[in-house]
Amino acid sequence: MSTETRQRFGRKVRELREERSFSMRGFALTIDINKSYMLDIEHGRKSPTLDTIEKIARGLGVTISFLTKGIDSDGVVEYDSHDQKQPRQVEPLSETDR
Repeated sequence: MSTETRQRFGRKVRELREERSFSMRGFALTIDINKSYMLDIEHGRKSPTLDTIEKIARGLGVTISFLTKGIDSDGVVEYDSHDQKQPRQVEPLSETDR
Protein backbone atom coordinates (compact mmCIF):
# COMPACT_ATOMS: atom_id res chain seq x y z
CA MET A 1 0.00 0.00 0.00
CA SER A 2 1.31 3.46 -0.80
CA THR A 3 1.58 6.06 1.95
CA GLU A 4 -1.37 8.00 0.52
CA THR A 5 -3.53 4.87 0.35
CA ARG A 6 -2.61 3.95 3.94
CA GLN A 7 -3.52 7.46 5.08
CA ARG A 8 -6.88 7.40 3.23
CA PHE A 9 -7.66 3.98 4.69
CA GLY A 10 -6.71 5.12 8.20
CA ARG A 11 -8.87 8.26 7.94
CA LYS A 12 -11.83 6.19 6.79
CA VAL A 13 -11.39 3.74 9.66
CA ARG A 14 -11.11 6.57 12.19
CA GLU A 15 -14.18 8.38 10.81
CA LEU A 16 -16.29 5.21 10.89
CA ARG A 17 -15.07 4.34 14.40
CA GLU A 18 -15.87 7.82 15.69
CA GLU A 19 -19.30 7.82 13.96
CA ARG A 20 -20.08 4.73 16.01
CA SER A 21 -18.77 6.37 19.21
CA PHE A 22 -16.08 3.75 19.75
CA SER A 23 -13.00 4.85 21.65
CA MET A 24 -9.69 3.79 20.14
CA ARG A 25 -8.92 1.61 23.15
CA GLY A 26 -12.36 0.04 23.32
CA PHE A 27 -12.47 -0.70 19.61
CA ALA A 28 -8.97 -2.20 19.61
CA LEU A 29 -9.91 -4.45 22.55
CA THR A 30 -13.17 -5.49 20.88
CA ILE A 31 -11.47 -6.60 17.66
CA ASP A 32 -8.41 -8.00 19.47
CA ILE A 33 -5.82 -5.64 18.01
CA ASN A 34 -3.11 -3.83 19.96
CA LYS A 35 -4.10 -0.20 20.59
CA SER A 36 -0.74 1.10 19.34
CA TYR A 37 -1.09 -0.89 16.12
CA MET A 38 -4.62 0.48 15.65
CA LEU A 39 -3.29 4.01 16.15
CA ASP A 40 -0.60 3.38 13.53
CA ILE A 41 -3.23 2.10 11.08
CA GLU A 42 -5.45 5.14 11.62
CA HIS A 43 -2.50 7.48 11.08
CA GLY A 44 -1.36 5.66 7.94
CA ARG A 45 1.90 4.43 9.41
CA LYS A 46 1.16 0.70 9.09
CA SER A 47 -0.29 -1.45 6.30
CA PRO A 48 -2.77 -3.85 7.85
CA THR A 49 -3.01 -7.43 6.64
CA LEU A 50 -6.21 -8.65 5.01
CA ASP A 51 -7.01 -10.51 8.24
CA THR A 52 -6.72 -7.25 10.18
CA ILE A 53 -8.82 -5.38 7.61
CA GLU A 54 -11.48 -8.07 8.02
CA LYS A 55 -11.43 -7.65 11.83
CA ILE A 56 -11.76 -3.88 11.47
CA ALA A 57 -14.63 -4.20 8.97
CA ARG A 58 -16.53 -6.67 11.17
CA GLY A 59 -15.96 -4.51 14.23
CA LEU A 60 -17.39 -1.51 12.38
CA GLY A 61 -20.26 -3.54 10.95
CA VAL A 62 -19.29 -2.95 7.32
CA THR A 63 -17.95 -5.09 4.48
CA ILE A 64 -14.32 -5.16 3.47
CA SER A 65 -15.29 -3.71 0.10
CA PHE A 66 -17.10 -0.80 1.76
CA LEU A 67 -14.13 -0.16 4.02
CA THR A 68 -11.65 -0.10 1.13
CA LYS A 69 -13.81 1.59 -1.50
CA GLY A 70 -12.36 4.87 -2.73
CA ILE A 71 -9.04 4.71 -0.91
CA ASP A 72 -7.02 4.27 -4.11
CA SER A 73 -7.43 7.45 -6.12
CA ASP A 74 -4.80 6.57 -8.72
CA GLY A 75 -7.05 4.15 -10.59
CA VAL A 76 -6.87 0.42 -10.97
CA VAL A 77 -3.53 -1.33 -11.27
CA GLU A 78 -3.56 -4.23 -13.68
CA TYR A 79 -0.84 -6.87 -14.07
CA ASP A 80 0.30 -8.37 -17.33
CA SER A 81 -0.05 -12.16 -17.00
CA HIS A 82 3.36 -12.61 -18.65
CA ASP A 83 5.23 -10.30 -16.30
CA GLN A 84 3.73 -10.11 -12.81
CA LYS A 85 6.40 -7.66 -11.67
CA GLN A 86 5.38 -4.87 -14.04
CA PRO A 87 2.04 -3.26 -13.10
CA ARG A 88 0.41 -0.85 -15.49
CA GLN A 89 -2.18 1.82 -14.79
CA VAL A 90 -5.58 1.45 -16.38
CA GLU A 91 -8.45 3.89 -16.46
CA PRO A 92 -11.14 3.36 -13.81
CA LEU A 93 -14.51 2.17 -15.10
CA SER A 94 -16.94 4.91 -15.98
CA GLU A 95 -20.27 5.06 -14.14
CA THR A 96 -22.04 3.57 -17.15
CA ASP A 97 -19.61 0.64 -17.35
CA ARG A 98 -20.03 -0.33 -13.67
